[in-house]
Amino acid sequence: MRNDATDAVVPPCPYEGQVESAEAVPAPKGPKSVPELTDPPRRVPMLVCASNLTGGFANQFAWVWLGVTGVFLWVFMPNCDVAGLFLFRGDLATAAGKVTASEETNFAEDDVDVYAHTYRFAGPDGAERESVSYETGRQLDAGTDVTVEYLPADPVVSRIRGMRRKPFGVEGLGGVMLLGGLGLFVVIGLVFLVIGVRKGLKANRLLANGRFALGRLNEKRATSTRINDQTVWACTFEFQAGDGRTYQATAKTHQVDRLLDPRGEFLLYDPAGPARAVLFDNIPGAVRISERGTLETDPSRKVLGSLVVPAVALSVHAVIAWFVLL
Repeated sequence: MRNDATDAVVPPCPYEGQVESAEAVPAPKGPKSVPELTDPPRRVPMLVCASNLTGGFANQFAWVWLGVTGVFLWVFMPNCDVAGLFLFRGDLATAAGKVTASEETNFAEDDVDVYAHTYRFAGPDGAERESVSYETGRQLDAGTDVTVEYLPADPVVSRIRGMRRKPFGVEGLGGVMLLGGLGLFVVIGLVFLVIGVRKGLKANRLLANGRFALGRLNEKRATSTRINDQTVWACTFEFQAGDGRTYQATAKTHQVDRLLDPRGEFLLYDPAGPARAVLFDNIPGAVRISERGTLETDPSRKVLGSLVVPAVALSVHAVIAWFVLL
């Protein structure tokens, strides 16, 4: 009796040769050898130094923050009568003045238009002077009589009594809140910038004078900080320095996969104080080690990315300053 099943022709698999075996990517074997570096002090490439000082989350966030908030500072600060708080204190001289024009400006306070009043008055020397004062919510007719107050030592510095020399006043609670808010925004950006620059300086010092060691992950702890919806982890590594003692180094990053090599992670430590250390893969700049043991700039987008944001922020400030100041 014939068994048709045994004589059946099995069609070839359509994916044969296209699926890689799981054994195609071998797992890391053997200990991780510590790279050899030239003796310190080493030359750190300029681009590496620069990218260390501008790269990393703290630096990049600071430059974006200061770049955006700086635009508001350039718009509001030149139009705030901050000087009036100090100039018009003490004894002031007065003179009779007359409004020559009153126009609506592009500014408003609490949805109420700010008006610019052009006026003329005669100073103590008899010379006629012209200036502008600002007031919210009231337009004056040309020819309106006003009282002008000015500095006795400098009649050029004047204003209509009860008004201000800039579109926005800073008197009272509203002024305090305005200046305080602008100041707080600047402080936040500067704090992040200081943190980032300090990390960059530390990385540059250790690249120039540090020694390599192999660190083993001792603790991985989730922090309350998130970046791009990713948890920031605090990874603590233990390593043995040249003096035979064991030290710890902690790195905080949301790109934690870079620091989870089961064979360990390379770090640079200060021979004079091994507690000062940095994980090599957590250095903000783009650096690599050549076959000769020298430091080289990693030709990747990391260098360009770390320098673009500060360059754009500074360029925006320079353009605005050009128009505002000149």
